[in-house]
Amino acid sequence: MKNGNSFEIRAKLPGQLTINPGKHPMRKTDLPGVGDVVDVRQEVAFIEAMKMQNQILSPKKARVVEIHASTGQMVKAGDLLMTLEEV
Repeated sequence: MKNGNSFEIRAKLPGQLTINPGKHPMRKTDLPGVGDVVDVRQEVAFIEAMKMQNQILSPKKARVVEIHASTGQMVKAGDLLMTLEEV
């Protein structure tokens, strides 16, 4: 982590990740990119596992500092997905 206001989002389960910024492939919302500000409980990515899409939500209002994974990547529980900084 970069400082006391930064936090990490990690995968909670194994599966295939969708994290690219831009239009969400299944909804009318956007996934955030580096520099974007997200609200509390805003979806920042999702993991497909067993044909189900599992949302990954931001626990706080924050700015995306770094994305550590890429869409299509298979992730394991605990893998680092992104770093955010409280705003």
